[in-house]
Amino acid sequence: MRGIPNNPVRCLGCNRRRACAADQLCHSCRMSAKPNPRKRYVWTTELEAMLVSAYRRALTRRELSTSLTALQLRSGFTRVVILERAVQLRLSFSRRRPWAPEEIALLESLAGSYSPASISRRLKRTFASVKAKLKQLQISARVTEGYSQTDLAELLGASPVSIRRWGRIGWLPVVNGRISEAAVVKFLRLHPHEYQLRRVDEAWFKGLLFPAFNSAEVGPISVAQPASTVAATPINSRAALRFSIVKPPLPPGSRTARSDHSGPRRPG
Repeated sequence: MRGIPNNPVRCLGCNRRRACAADQLCHSCRMSAKPNPRKRYVWTTELEAMLVSAYRRALTRRELSTSLTALQLRSGFTRVVILERAVQLRLSFSRRRPWAPEEIALLESLAGSYSPASISRRLKRTFASVKAKLKQLQISARVTEGYSQTDLAELLGASPVSIRRWGRIGWLPVVNGRISEAAVVKFLRLHPHEYQLRRVDEAWFKGLLFPAFNSAEVGPISVAQPASTVAATPINSRAALRFSIVKPPLPPGSRTARSDHSGPRRPG
């Protein structure tokens, strides 16, 4: 029953007069007493006693790790859940090392070029600490240099299976989860039989192999140019100029301007 019944009684849980006479519980106390089927980790008295015993009996960090691993295998809980429960029971206290300005500067310079796992190893910090600091500084943790395997599959028009196979062979080596641009250029030049040009992104392909493609500026072609300019133009450019030169109109009496149907043709 939801809400206050017509003849409420005092609730056994919250002691408010809004309970049902059948079970003497209000709606909120009734719902909180039901087990949550979506809750994956339920701590029992036995499991908490094992956790307390593991922390009190351990003399070294290695012994504590062994005991927590045994508890993890018996309960089926993750390591993070067990450590969080230890903090809630005041068995463990996390002593955080503050970030130095030099570490923050190094983090900002490495972000975008290296993965958070590589940065954490270089700074000798945990992965969670690096991720939290990047979020605090509002810096994206995604590596932007090079290409991911998904990006290359889309640009080359190939399947992800082929991209992974080329990586295992060594044609597209993956470093920190990314494939460098130099490796992609080398692959395109040495293995043209592995991809099909009709499926490749044309603009990306030309800009990668021909750097002048992105920086080339094509100026407008003039409508009319003097004869001296045409004579001085190189042979390769005359084909483009012939479409832009406007020829002067022919006089009415010229032979070219006459119509073919103006009269009967004279026999040759």
